[in-house]
Amino acid sequence: MLNMRVLVVDDEKGYRDEIQEYLVDSGFTVYTAGSPSEAIGIIEKDRMDIAIIDLRLPEMSGIDLMKRIREIDEQIGVIMISGHGDMDSVLTAMREGAIDFFPKPFDLIDIRCAIERTRKYIELNSRYSAIQNTCDNLIEALNKDGGIPLIGVSRSMKNVVKLIEKVSPNPNTDVLITGESGTGKEIVARAIHNLDSRGKKAFFDVNCTAIPEALFESEFFGHTRNAFTGAMTDKKGWFEIANGGTLFLDEIGDLPLTMQAKLLRVLEERKIRRVGSSTDIPLNIRIIASTNRDLETMIEQQQFRNDLFYRLNRFPIYIEPLRDRKKDIPVLLEFYNRHYSSSMKKPLKPFSKKAMESLLGYSYPGNVRELKNMVEKAIILSDKQSKELNLNVFPELQMICKANVPIPEDDLDLSCLEQIEKEMIKCAMQKAGNNKTNAAKALNITRTSLNRRIEKHGLEF
Repeated sequence: MLNMRVLVVDDEKGYRDEIQEYLVDSGFTVYTAGSPSEAIGIIEKDRMDIAIIDLRLPEMSGIDLMKRIREIDEQIGVIMISGHGDMDSVLTAMREGAIDFFPKPFDLIDIRCAIERTRKYIELNSRYSAIQNTCDNLIEALNKDGGIPLIGVSRSMKNVVKLIEKVSPNPNTDVLITGESGTGKEIVARAIHNLDSRGKKAFFDVNCTAIPEALFESEFFGHTRNAFTGAMTDKKGWFEIANGGTLFLDEIGDLPLTMQAKLLRVLEERKIRRVGSSTDIPLNIRIIASTNRDLETMIEQQQFRNDLFYRLNRFPIYIEPLRDRKKDIPVLLEFYNRHYSSSMKKPLKPFSKKAMESLLGYSYPGNVRELKNMVEKAIILSDKQSKELNLNVFPELQMICKANVPIPEDDLDLSCLEQIEKEMIKCAMQKAGNNKTNAAKALNITRTSLNRRIEKHGLEF
């Protein structure tokens, strides 16, 4: 706090001097101004962290001064003070961005505490802006490098990008990516690969669901000529093909237990031996695994090895389902609209207001993959005469929550949206056995919000 620079703006000299003396004794650097013009001159000349402004000033109001100060430096935190009980002005000041307010007379210790709170707010805001800028730059780099559409503005997606940034420079660290199908686990895996020192080496992805158990060793480790019947030539396995780069094991939860033990040994020893060979091949490889299954539950059910889980889970990354990061939906819609319009050489059309409302309210059980497919199909179905992407090109929206509520193809009024909401609540409550807590969780709203909506629609349970 010793480096905090505070500007006190009040036309009453007694208040200015009293606040200045107290704050200087507390270790702050304090400037004072008796008028807005004097305050603006100080702000333009010196950097300030906090401004304490009286609501009623000559030349202009304290609110107008706050706006003017923010035009010069939007990072300055503002605390408003007033000797008048004008609550409308107080509320206006808070709406315009004031962080705190105190009526005169006030305890100076309260002012000091308010400055401390404001300091923390400024620091957090500054750190958040820095992280956000870093994430934005990283997303731009990822999209540019290799054309990877890692898109999102939600807090959870920003966190995923931050984790990618942290783990990528450490090529010996294996990663486990979890999340529902369609959330983009392979995209995250490729982003990690592209950003690490192996970025120009091989990225080889293996769908563990499709591996016959009898072929596991041959496919993963390779084999020599005549190692078994039908082995006519030497063959490299997936580990060897990806050596020096990244091996992505997609849907690792579907790997049978016998294969899990063999995989664990390779991860621990970092070497393989082709079937039919007596020579070890050292591995310099990053392993990234993914799954849409709950591996810890599978461990309890003895369907997945505990030691393999902890070996893979050295650096976990979880991708939230799209329904839990609604802020990403309009960004993804815009991206895929532009992408498919360009690739199909069709004119870019905006989403109609009613289509966008429905798209934002849809739950996307197939996550980003489903959204992507919906936009692609919509652009294909859109006719030349239409200037917008209307509801009639999104047939999936006909089946919201399986409530059998038809969405008009050409129009969607508020009464239709109200009916959809009502049917969704009835559907959720029925599935939850009339348990409001569980129904609210299924609808991704709070119990209080659910009660309010039940009352609005006149429902009884």
